[in-house]
Amino acid sequence: MLKPMEKTINISSGSIVKKGKEDLEAAGFSLSINSMDPLGMGINSWVNDREEYNQNLAQCCADEDAFRAYARQIQDEMLAEVSSDGAEGVLDGAE
Repeated sequence: MLKPMEKTINISSGSIVKKGKEDLEAAGFSLSINSMDPLGMGINSWVNDREEYNQNLAQCCADEDAFRAYARQIQDEMLAEVSSDGAEGVLDGAE
């Protein structure tokens, strides 16, 4: 018998701002999610350049919000797959 398939997704991105003529990543974001426990999704964010982050706070926050919305979309898709596969245990306690 083949055990259930497991899928892990890792995604990273960043908030790019203009510094003179150059593009600079002021903040970064990452996501890790596993199909066996989509509710245990991990999202990390960090600041690469405090000065540029502070000067571009609205853009950096909007970029992080967009990244988190994308992460929730992936989580919703995985939760729907878990529900349709009839997997037990993954969603226990989610209600």
